[in-house]
Amino acid sequence: MTVHENVVLDLLPLVRSGQASSESRSLVEDYLQAHPQLAAYAALMPSPDPALELDALRRTRRVVSRSAWHKGMAIFFSLMPLSFIVDGHGFRFLFADYPVVMVGMLVAAAAFWAQVIRHDRRWSAPR
Repeated sequence: MTVHENVVLDLLPLVRSGQASSESRSLVEDYLQAHPQLAAYAALMPSPDPALELDALRRTRRVVSRSAWHKGMAIFFSLMPLSFIVDGHGFRFLFADYPVVMVGMLVAAAAFWAQVIRHDRRWSAPR
């Protein structure tokens, strides 16, 4: 069976972190022994740092959580001015008598939607 060097380079981080199976580890070690030039290149590659990976995971969770809160608050403040009740007098908006409160909620909604758009543009894949 022939193994391409890209397969070995893909398996190398798993072997170095101890997460690869014994078969994968022996495959990578045998291939690197047979190809000393690739072994020299592989020696220059940094080992994965679990602390950096954990930090990246925590940062990603924090950013996603913040984005979810911004979306939720944007929807909430967008829909609050549209709240209504139906009572003995008929259909009426809750905040119809308070236009300043309605404007404040719409301004808050616009601010949260701006944050959502800013986040989506920052974290979306380049086109």
